Amino acid sequence: MRRGIWLALLFCLLWLAAAAWPVGAKGEKEMEETKRLAVVTADQVNVRQGPGVPYRPLANVHRGEAYRLIEVKDGWVNIEWKPNRTGWLAARYVALAKETAVVQEDRLRLRQEPSRDGRIIGHLARGETVWIIKEDGEWTEVIADGAIGWVSSAYLTAARESSISHQTGIVNASSLNVRAEPSLKAARVGRLVRGEEVEIVEKKPGWYKIASQTGLDGWVSSAYVQVKGGQANEKEAEVPQSVDRSLLSAIAPSDSRLYVDSWTRGPVQALAGKTIVLDAGHGGKDGGAQSVDGIKEKELTLETAKLLKNKLQSYGARVVLTRSGDEYVPLSARVAAARLYQADAFISLHYDSAADPDASGITIYYYDRFADYELAQSFQGLFRQLSALPFRGIAFGDYYVLRENEKPSVLLELGYLSNRSDAAVVETNGYQEAVTTAIMNAMRHYFQ
Repeated sequence: MRRGIWLALLFCLLWLAAAAWPVGAKGEKEMEETKRLAVVTADQVNVRQGPGVPYRPLANVHRGEAYRLIEVKDGWVNIEWKPNRTGWLAARYVALAKETAVVQEDRLRLRQEPSRDGRIIGHLARGETVWIIKEDGEWTEVIADGAIGWVSSAYLTAARESSISHQTGIVNASSLNVRAEPSLKAARVGRLVRGEEVEIVEKKPGWYKIASQTGLDGWVSSAYVQVKGGQANEKEAEVPQSVDRSLLSAIAPSDSRLYVDSWTRGPVQALAGKTIVLDAGHGGKDGGAQSVDGIKEKELTLETAKLLKNKLQSYGARVVLTRSGDEYVPLSARVAAARLYQADAFISLHYDSAADPDASGITIYYYDRFADYELAQSFQGLFRQLSALPFRGIAFGDYYVLRENEKPSVLLELGYLSNRSDAAVVETNGYQEAVTTAIMNAMRHYFQ
């Protein structure tokens, strides 16, 4: 009898241990997941009620901010954006990270690939804090002030091992905003000038919390504060041989002139790794619309496409033209190009015509509410700012190059050739420069 009792007790203990084991393992896995962070990589991103564009926006989050990761689902990331409040971000605007590290060398090269042959897309400053995404051999993929790239692991130290006590920084910008919080949207509480010394009391990716000798406290962009005593490293730290200063003024976060005043970081290739197919409408036997003065749509769209191609390439994009000369290209072949080159975006360029000679302005057309509408929205704010022609808005368009396209696509009507005033404007160099710059900036914002 006693033996039977002991066997029964042993069986119960084994059963309890077996039942408890999976729960414990699952709990550890869940704890590990909650340690992961979603870091915002775009200037401003909507937090939505559910995983999709149709869901209502709840709030905005900003570049460099980090939130607890809850779930990843179908291209969307669920985060806790406030205590006990969750929402969804489009995955393209975040990167997942577990910990931070501190850069140990000035002008540390940020590369597009984990290799010394990888293209340099920027430079990091000594003392700058970065988020770690993953490691590959001797290389670490990091998020630095919104730019994502690879650096040599040898020049990083885990943030928890790096003390910032008594670190002194020197302002290297002619005028530097001090903000209440580590965000470009935060209230400005004062300014610092070049040469002022500050004490760095806290670090967050892209930001330093400082205390100045005049009593001004707050957050400043780490890009414009040089940690005192930093030495350049000969292997990794070098000034780029050539720099396009126009790129610098376009990507500077708040005070664009500061990128020209001081070399803290090289220009980030905002469209690096993105493939954009530009479709110059019509061509060959298909002349498209024509103005009273003889301006042909097929010639104007090709001129616009070539100018736009150069601008997009300057930001690192891979650009494919559906035609590069006056040849006829079937609509099916234009769509096939987007599939063949795995386009991240397809833009069809056109100039409009209407029976009403007073019809005027720019129109954006999309077909698929879910695949195309977000791309279409990227253009509207910039087109509204163009003073040369009115903006007519975003509209549904049942066009072959949109309807049959598997990739995000839009068709842009950039003015009416049937309108004498529009026709005179669209052929000018000034308009071509303005409209292609607007499209280029729209694509930069779309892919952020």
